[in-house]
Amino acid sequence: MGIFESAARRRRAAELERRLAELDEWDRVYGLGGVPRDTTWRYHSPDGAPPVRALDPAPYRAPHRGHRAPPPRRRGGRWVLLLLVGGIVGGAYAFPDEASALRGWATSAGRSVLGMPEVGERTAASAGPLPGGVAREGGLADAVRDRIQDVVPALEGLPTGWRPASGQRVLPAVDPGTRGAHAFVSTQPGSEVPVGFSPCGTIEVAVNPDGAPGDYAGIVEDSLGRLSAATGLHLELVGETDETWSMEPRSAGAPVVVAWSVAADVPELAGDRAGMGGATVLTGPDGWSWAASGQVVLDAADLPSREAHAAVLDHELAHVLGLDHVDDPGELMAPVNLGLTDFGPGDREGLAALGAIACP
Repeated sequence: MGIFESAARRRRAAELERRLAELDEWDRVYGLGGVPRDTTWRYHSPDGAPPVRALDPAPYRAPHRGHRAPPPRRRGGRWVLLLLVGGIVGGAYAFPDEASALRGWATSAGRSVLGMPEVGERTAASAGPLPGGVAREGGLADAVRDRIQDVVPALEGLPTGWRPASGQRVLPAVDPGTRGAHAFVSTQPGSEVPVGFSPCGTIEVAVNPDGAPGDYAGIVEDSLGRLSAATGLHLELVGETDETWSMEPRSAGAPVVVAWSVAADVPELAGDRAGMGGATVLTGPDGWSWAASGQVVLDAADLPSREAHAAVLDHELAHVLGLDHVDDPGELMAPVNLGLTDFGPGDREGLAALGAIACP
């Protein structure tokens, strides 16, 4: 029995030593006192590697000498994103026309997904189509129009604090009852809807009396009345101002300024140019543009009569509202006036269309 007891003690000692080694291995792998989630082990590394569970597909093999762990994987996604954004911005500056077309496509797609009408679907307030007969004289030698486009450029983006008036029209839309040649300074993208003022608000006008004729207030009020009747827009004289014609566009929401001057103070009036007028136009994030203010200057030295002042003022205020020149001597919006003192049939059709723009 002594031999068997000795062998049994040796087996117990070996088992105890094995289990103590296993506990030491757990302490090394899982921390002092830590244990694995299960104790179903099938492999113990003679090199001291962590034990492997029975469900693991293969035992862990310790790296041999000279083996190097693979370097950590570098993540370049951030740089790729920065390069992509930089490429988009650079492309927009390098190819503005293509960028504008892409923006229009994206806007159209977004409006389609949201169920909003396309820009081209925003027509006049009336259910019928816009008045026809639009004349686009792209090759017209139009000194006043060209100068105004340079002096009063469209501004990108709606400034904080200003929005076109919305809600209900102030005055009813006008049926011109006539047709004729007319043109707009600009139209909304992809449509024949003209760019103009919102019919849901009042277009305020202020006069600078310096250099003006004696009856300047009556001249301006009469002109505003004629344009209101022709457009259905509410134009109102709100007082006097010391502001004059400027080479910079007027601030959005500021009153339209009517002033008189001479070529010595406004060199653009040199020659046979009797006046200039144009609007400040702002374009919103949806691509829809609105007139937000404007200015007119008349040449005090070139207008001999009240009728001449009135005719030129009507012409220039029509530019402010969005009407362009046409190569038709029978219209007041012809670049050279041959004695007309009232709007022609095409002028009235175009003015009515400018007043029929739908409220925002």
